[in-house]
Amino acid sequence: MKKTLNRAGLGAAVSATAFMAAMTLSGQAQASGYQLREVSGTLQGSSFAGMSTSSQDASTIFYNPANIGQFDHSTYSVGGTLVMPKSTLKNAKATAPFGQNVSRTDYGDMAQDAFIPNAHAVWKLNDNLNMGISITAPWGLVTDYDGNFAGRFFGTTSDIKTTNVKPAFAYRFDNGLSLGAGLQIQYMDARLSKAVVTGAGTEAASDVQGDDLALGWSAGMNWEIIPGTRIGASYTSEVTQHLKGDIKFGSTAAYNDRSATAEVTTPEYATFGIAQDIGEKWTVMADAQWTNWTALKNLTFNYSGNISNLGGTVTSTSEYYNWSSAWFASIGARYQYNENWAFTGGVAYDQTPVKTDHRTVRLPDSDRYWVSLGTSYKVNNWADVSLGYTHIFGKEAHVNLRDASGNTFSGDYESKVDIIALQARFQF
Repeated sequence: MKKTLNRAGLGAAVSATAFMAAMTLSGQAQASGYQLREVSGTLQGSSFAGMSTSSQDASTIFYNPANIGQFDHSTYSVGGTLVMPKSTLKNAKATAPFGQNVSRTDYGDMAQDAFIPNAHAVWKLNDNLNMGISITAPWGLVTDYDGNFAGRFFGTTSDIKTTNVKPAFAYRFDNGLSLGAGLQIQYMDARLSKAVVTGAGTEAASDVQGDDLALGWSAGMNWEIIPGTRIGASYTSEVTQHLKGDIKFGSTAAYNDRSATAEVTTPEYATFGIAQDIGEKWTVMADAQWTNWTALKNLTFNYSGNISNLGGTVTSTSEYYNWSSAWFASIGARYQYNENWAFTGGVAYDQTPVKTDHRTVRLPDSDRYWVSLGTSYKVNNWADVSLGYTHIFGKEAHVNLRDASGNTFSGDYESKVDIIALQARFQF
């Protein structure tokens, strides 16, 4: 029995699966994987159609640093997005061969609401050169299951936060072409927990925490090739986080608290799109974004010493993910009703990178579809406000899991999301 429990310790002691799955829950709430796209209330209303070409407000720096080259004046933008996901579980089954109670298979909503703030600025340096800065939270979420949930051996609490500061410069040539580039200064703080088997009918909670500060870069182009026709493209690099922290197991003697390290890479992605003015009032936009999740083949935790007292020595754990690259595609339109009011709308398809064989209770991720509406109101010559709303329909996601100690869990998740975003722009 000790050998069986020790094998369980490889994953149950907050394994790589638990850590990566915790990060990816943001995907269930907003976008595929653990990506947060919601950093602009202006573009929320078009399902982010226009993200590679728009210069409506400074928040578009996040998607394409070349966008800031198209600004004629210094401008500032601040906003926030309220994300309200709901994920329900049905047809759930669980077993626990060592006698733990796994009768709590029902779950009404494991996803947590979140507020995502953002701030951006563009400064006009001269006729051709602009500087900008963007402060966002591009990856992360908070989610929680109760301690008696039948799937607790595969995950309970997840709390992932990032802050990304993106300074950038863009140069606009006389032919309408703008080229931009910038850094990503990214801080990540991660905490997650799960239940671990300690013996026949007994269990404990494990908790791992870690943080790091790392760098990446981005570059792009925005070109008004003829009046009213704009194309854009951008690339954002991977950022490799070397998380350092610790793993704790409470008062149990079955496991040992240790310091822990893990390497986590936020993926590279490329975005491109086109926007076309139709007359004086209409603009239609289309964008696509490719995210290279294939970097997530495996994840390894290394510990400062043996974490298990159940037989053998365990100083690291590793899991295999085999994620795929994924696409996000959107199409939308903007209608300038009069001098003060504008309205937007859009739809999008958001592909999950998670294969069915690797779906977990922390990430019941699936393909999803977006429908969005928005409006902007010009308060005066130097300020306007934008409001965007999105509803996301998620496909049903099946989970089927077994760990090293023989615990099993299966079920079907149904998810949907409502998003409300507000953005204010100031120009001086």
